[in-house]
Amino acid sequence: MSVAQDLLLLQVLLLGAGHIKRDPPGYQDEFELQWRHFKACLDLLHLSPDQPSPGLGELVTFVAQVASCYPALTKSFTGDLMATLDQHHMLMEPVLRHTIVKALILIRNRGQLPPTELLPLLFRLFRVQDKSLRQLLFRHITSDIKNANKKGRNERLNRTLQNFMYTVLGDEHEGTAKKGLAVMTEMWRRRVWRDARTVNVIASATSHPSPRILLAALKFFIGQDAGAGAGAGADSDSDDEERGAGGPAAPTKEDVYGAFHKGTTSSKKKKQKKLRRVQAAVKKAGRRAEGTQSEAFAALQLLHDPQGFAEGLLRRLQSGGARFETRLVIMTVLSRAVGVHKLLVLNFYPFLQKYIAPHTLDVTTVLAAFIQARACHEQVPPDVLEPAVRQLVDQFVHDRARPEVITVGLKTVREICTRCPLVMTPELLQFGQTTIVDGIDGLDLLRRAEAEGRFNSDGELVSDEDDDDDVQGGTSSSEGEEELEEGEEELEEGESASSDEEASVSGADEDDDDDEEEMASGSEASGSDAELEMGSGEEAGSGSELDEDSEGEEEAAPPAKVRRTPQTGSLTQMKKRLQATKAAAAAVATEAAEPWADRILTSEDFEKIRQLQHKRLVDHAMQKHGLKSASKREKAMAAAEDAAEETMALREQLGSMHDSRVAPDDLLGMHKYRKDKMERMATVLKGREGREFGAKASLKKDKTGGLSNREKDKRKNLPMAARSGQARKRMERNKRKSNKNFRGHVRG
Repeated sequence: MSVAQDLLLLQVLLLGAGHIKRDPPGYQDEFELQWRHFKACLDLLHLSPDQPSPGLGELVTFVAQVASCYPALTKSFTGDLMATLDQHHMLMEPVLRHTIVKALILIRNRGQLPPTELLPLLFRLFRVQDKSLRQLLFRHITSDIKNANKKGRNERLNRTLQNFMYTVLGDEHEGTAKKGLAVMTEMWRRRVWRDARTVNVIASATSHPSPRILLAALKFFIGQDAGAGAGAGADSDSDDEERGAGGPAAPTKEDVYGAFHKGTTSSKKKKQKKLRRVQAAVKKAGRRAEGTQSEAFAALQLLHDPQGFAEGLLRRLQSGGARFETRLVIMTVLSRAVGVHKLLVLNFYPFLQKYIAPHTLDVTTVLAAFIQARACHEQVPPDVLEPAVRQLVDQFVHDRARPEVITVGLKTVREICTRCPLVMTPELLQFGQTTIVDGIDGLDLLRRAEAEGRFNSDGELVSDEDDDDDVQGGTSSSEGEEELEEGEEELEEGESASSDEEASVSGADEDDDDDEEEMASGSEASGSDAELEMGSGEEAGSGSELDEDSEGEEEAAPPAKVRRTPQTGSLTQMKKRLQATKAAAAAVATEAAEPWADRILTSEDFEKIRQLQHKRLVDHAMQKHGLKSASKREKAMAAAEDAAEETMALREQLGSMHDSRVAPDDLLGMHKYRKDKMERMATVLKGREGREFGAKASLKKDKTGGLSNREKDKRKNLPMAARSGQARKRMERNKRKSNKNFRGHVRG
């Protein structure tokens, strides 16, 4: 018997009854013969690896199946296969190479080969231009790592493999690095490797020279950042039960009862088996949901060196050579890393400045990268962002831009100011607003100083330690301004008091409070009106008339059920008095400015204006350092500045509460897009409701008219149909026919 016939016989025995595995000593002689044949064929392969080797593939498969039965004889089998594959995998026949890889995978699945010895060889095989082989290797590597961590996390093996993956992702060959990155991302997706080491291994791929590897690594960070906290459905395994939108439903009590108490014995077994599968799926989904709560974070948060990661991406971005789509992805990931870790990458904002233009492709993505994920956080100096914001305003917000461009610009500026309010300067707040000058700067100071007699005969300013508001003999314009300030202070106090007291209303005796409020309101209103009349002056006649009207309205109005502060009226009355005071002050200012309308200012007048402006600056500096008390006007300005600071702090607080992520489409304005065919058909069908459309046959089915005689006969019950005339005629006709046949039969 030839060697080929012996091999065929052994294969039949192996695949059929498995006699070799059952009785290894009985077939040892035949196996030794095939083993020597295998060694000879393997030596021939080493001599000419590019030549076909008939029968070697079958020998490799056979020996791999029964190698465990003869461990002493086949001790060098695995090493010989790995050495041959490592040396000649580029020249070897594809079918033979595929067969040897399957044999090594079989030995690894049986536990006869450690993964740390096989995986380096398998990753080197990714260099081969064989798609089916690469798919086989990828499936085995991912399933092998998953099975190694199935019963429990094998930290020692995971640490060794993850350290080895650093070298794989750093390989110069693009195919090897790409498959290594795919293995890492698959392990993250399957929740086998969900730790910081995995993220940092993937982050190391961003330094690979290949743009494809860089783009794949960046897309991992974008996808995991967007899907963080989205639930377990986004990262489920390939099981059909776990791919459902709502997850497996728990079995009900009826299902459990029916599986044990209803049906035959065989049907009960089927129901119980199905019930166990459903319970296992529900338990697995519950464990996954618990794990999702602890893993609901972005992958960017696990970076060990986020500053180095961001600076490396910026260098790749500045080096150029990449496609525009790749640059957009780099901008997005870089901005998210800056926002998550509050990094300072100051060169990033000037780089983005050249892309801030309406004609830039996907400009909303660029703008979103500029502001999203709190890239413009509070630690970025405003002077770094100011040039980019200035260009944004100049390019998008102007009178020659289209409305949608202006909308994008304004929304972007608003998002930037929400995160970094100090970047907005007073010049930018105008947005092209022009101020029309209707007078001379400082003319009001000159008018007031001359009215108060603060210049001597030589035209020099007389030094006066008293403030402008304390000068005796002032004109009615200054008095009106004082009244205006007092009225505004009263209004502010009334509003604050009313808001505070409304918040502090308790459930005490309300009747007593109402009586006290009614008594206090009359005295307070009369006192405040008297004070306002005394302070208004004789020249503000229109203001006093309005006060009298407000007093009449106050007397006619019912008492308010609100607690008020002393020396103030109701909030509405104070607003009315303030408006009256403002009108009186404006009238007085107009009357005071009329004599100056036809006056021609000389050089001496301009010199006086400069002296007054200089004195105002000196007084402001002295008050700032505590060398001079401030006037009521200046105190009001200081209070306004304090309020502005409080507002700024509130904006910063709201900015921190603002959603850190900005979608590029959110920066666009309202735009009516063209509907697709499905949307147009839905609109057409909605308009056809209640109208008759279609063929005549379908319309006849829906008709509501009467029935024909034939249809009426069909709907009659059996006794009525039997007594009808047509039925009687049919029975007589059948009777005559039967009689005729009977007579013919008798004659015959």
